[in-house]
Formats: sequence, C-alpha cells, structure tokens
Amino acid sequence: MMNLRKYYIVLMLCLALPVGNVKATNSTHLYESWAFGLHFGGTSFFGDLADYSGGLNNTPFSKYFYKDMKTMGGITLEKWFGPYFAARGFMGYGNLQGTKETSDAWFEAHIFNYNLQALVDLTNLFFGMDRRRIVGVYFYTGIGFTESRTWKYRISDGKLIGTNGFGKPRKEGGKYVPMTETIIPLGLIVNVYLGNKISLFFDGSFNPINTDKLDATPNKNSSYIAGLEGYNYFALGMNMWFGAGGTHHRYHRGGARYSSRRGTSINQRRFYKRNTRAVFRRGRSRFRFKRK
Repeated sequence: MMNLRKYYIVLMLCLALPVGNVKATNSTHLYESWAFGLHFGGTSFFGDLADYSGGLNNTPFSKYFYKDMKTMGGITLEKWFGPYFAARGFMGYGNLQGTKETSDAWFEAHIFNYNLQALVDLTNLFFGMDRRRIVGVYFYTGIGFTESRTWKYRISDGKLIGTNGFGKPRKEGGKYVPMTETIIPLGLIVNVYLGNKISLFFDGSFNPINTDKLDATPNKNSSYIAGLEGYNYFALGMNMWFGAGGTHHRYHRGGARYSSRRGTSINQRRFYKRNTRAVFRRGRSRFRFKRK
C-alpha cells in the first residue's frame, strides 16, 4: 500500500499555491453562511471484482456497470469563511456491488463514510465575485474514515465464499466490528442558487479507500493505483442556508455585508460617506461670508 499521507500533503500544497496571494476580504463571522444539506445518488465500485479490471475501464459501457450501481445518501454541514474557502462535514451510508465473470464471483457491501472536506470556490477564484451569478463550481478534497461489511458470492451457484468486516466483538456478546479504513475523497460540486436560503447541487467524487479488502478479495498483485479500492459517487442534493448572510460568500443581495444601494461592501460605503462629508465641509467653508 502507498503512504497516503505523503500524497495528501502534496495535494494540499498544490491546492494552496494558486490561492496563496489572494487577498482575504469580507471574511464571515462564525454565525454567518452555514448550510445544511441532503444528498442522494449512485455508487460505482472500482477494484478487483469489477467488470474490466482497471478503475477507469469500469465505464457505462461495461457489462455490469448499471447492474452493479447501488445507492447512497446522507447529510452535509457546510461553513464558508469568505468568498473562496469553506469547510464541509460529510456523512453518507449506502451499498456497493461488483461483479467479475472471469473470477466467477461478485460481492455486495454496506459502507458508512464520514469525512471532513476543504472546499474552494473556483468561480470566485478565477472569474471574480458577482452577486448576480446563479451557478458556482467548487473543488474539494478531504480525509476521513469508512466502516464496511462485505459478502462475496460465487456467480455459478450463488454460494457465499467469503466475507470481510466481521471483526472480533469488543465485548462478549457484542456486535462484530466492521472494517475501518482511511478515505481521501476528491470531487467537484456544481451549485445552483435558487435564492438566499436554498441551493441545489450536483456532486461527483472519486473516493479511494486505503484497503484491498473492500471486495473481500485481497490481491497483492493488483493493477490498481497503490492497490487501493473504492468507489465513485454521483449525487444530487439540496442545501438549506441559515445564519446571517445566507449564501454570503457569493455576495448575494440579502447578504449581511452587502449594500443594495451601491452594490458594494459596507466598508467601501463608509469610505464614500466620509469622503462626501469632507467635500461638503470644504464647500461650505469656501462660500462662507463674514457678517458686517
């Protein structure tokens, strides 16, 4: 197995380089720009027991692609710290399935995924901030854990031939302990704003898991990247924004720091106000006459 920590650190450094010189303006307070989200979609497994070995070869043109696609759903909690960056907690529970005729085997698994993600608003970063924009594109990466249980069957007779994720109970008479492994999700989100309180989003992610036992088929000679297995996730969801400011990071008209009078931030408005007062004071003194 690869040392995922090294690759994760390199990834985070690469992500920080293009935004290192961006000036942080109008950062939000703790109570601003929170979003609670619901998501639901489909999973596509990549690993040893997948049709056409090689993760990218398990495409919509593969024989078992649609049959092996299963569902997942869950919740998210999102907090924006300005127009560019956010943190998101992700939880999802669903199923995985993979089939490989040449091995005369298929498997099904239940998986619970919980992780913490860092989001970057690509539209604000590369195209500037626009209060009239109704679509935003985000990139995210993160780190977390998965808990899974797997059952492996023979295709020809349906017999159970292997399991994974049934560890020794922590106490006598307790439940079997599922397999817990590290996950590093990578994904893109397309967000469509329906107002200052609701937005719809499409989330597509690649989710490698630090294990080769997800399909109950350990293989030291796996051709996959670092011998990892995992799944792709394609979901639709809805965010409900709460706290002062709503979708504050895109400078919505209803935002806490947005001035609809001039279309500028409150700090800029104060600057204009001070300058205007100074001009009027100079004008009054210029035309002031002394009484005789």
